[in-house]
This record gives sequence, structure tokens and C-alpha cells, in this order.
Amino acid sequence: MLKIVQVDKEYDYNVKQYTKKDGIFAFILFGIIMVNYSVLALLQTKWEFIKENIVIVGCLFNLLMILITLLFVQINKQSLDTIGISKGKWQKSLNIGVLLVLFLFYNNCLSHLINGSHLIKLPEILVLLIYYLFVAVCEEFVFRGYIGTRICGLIKRRGVAIFIVGSLFIIMHFPYRMIAYGMTLSDLPIKNLNWILDLFITHLILNFIYLKTNSLYGAIIPHWMSDFAYNILSK
Repeated sequence: MLKIVQVDKEYDYNVKQYTKKDGIFAFILFGIIMVNYSVLALLQTKWEFIKENIVIVGCLFNLLMILITLLFVQINKQSLDTIGISKGKWQKSLNIGVLLVLFLFYNNCLSHLINGSHLIKLPEILVLLIYYLFVAVCEEFVFRGYIGTRICGLIKRRGVAIFIVGSLFIIMHFPYRMIAYGMTLSDLPIKNLNWILDLFITHLILNFIYLKTNSLYGAIIPHWMSDFAYNILSK
């Protein structure tokens, strides 16, 4: 039982090195991604060209956040393994990720196809395959890789830090939905409770994979495939 909850030693070592400065950088990055997605939503509502090409523009905005995260790592003279993309138990991480993908792909797509749902057109599927890869890499870099670790410079109790980062992960989705879909702040928690719970549970699972392996690959892949599988069904 203890082995199941045991944290990867290198991950644990990295986290213990972070200071209040790193924690502040974590919240700055959170602020940037909130602004980033808010601007994307505003552009989508104001410009028809953006709305018609939201997938391409979305890829660019997510790429921007990936580059900003890497810049934060560079500014603080930290290595890439501190956000889980080098070293670590990457093979173990991948194995766990693939097993999770099989379950998620069945739950989010295959089970619906069996019950009579249909896939969208192939060109659209290929576009979404690329788009959700950008989304997954961006959100994993930002939340599990950077904020989820650096926040420990301010919050020393790991359980509390995981809960706060999970809450931030949920809140991050609010501005886009409020602006792009005209939802109110009260609408989101009341009408989307299942979605919020799903986001938080997803955070716990993906964070657990990173904690155990010090590698983000096992978090990126199921995140990617989960979003992709759900969105290739004809609604």
C-alpha cells in the first residue's frame, strides 16, 4: 500500500527545492493563461475570421503558453526535467498513460459508437487530433508540470497544494466559457457540476501519474486522447 502512494524520489527532491519566488512565478503563469484564454474567447466573439478558424488560432494560443512556460523555466535557470519532459521514469509513465487511454477512449468514444453515435468527417478528425495535442501539452506543462510543482514553494503541504492546483485548473476554464458561450459565473458551477467534478478527478489522476514517475508523458497522452475521443463524435 505504501509503495502505491510513494512519490518518485527525483520529483520529491525537485519540489523541495522550490522557494517563495517559484510559488509567485506559478501564480503569475496562472494569471497569464487566464488572460490568454480570455483574449482568445474575445477574439472569437468579435471576429468572424477567428471564429471560423478557431482551431488554428487555438493551436497558436496554446503554443504561446507552452513557450511562455519554457521561458519561465529558463528564466529561473531550471532544467526541463523539473517539468517532467526529460529524465524521469518515462517508460513507466507511458505505460500507465496508454492503459488509461484505452479506458478513456472506450468510455468517451467507442461506447457511444456501439450505441449508435457517428464519427465526424475524417478531415475534421485529423485537425482535432493535432489541436487537442496542443491543448494537452499546454495544460500539462502549465498545471501539472509548472504550477503543480512550483506552488510548493508557497504551500508546503502536498495535499493542500494538489487541491489548490486542481481548483485553479477548473477556474482556468471559466473565462473562455463565460465569454465565448455567454455563460454567467453562477451558471458554470450550477449547470456544469459533472464537468467540474470530471476536471478535478482528471487533475488528481494525471497529477498522480506525474508524482509516481516524474514524467509528464503519461499525463499528456491520456489528456490528449480523452479530449480528442469525446470531440470526434457527431453531436
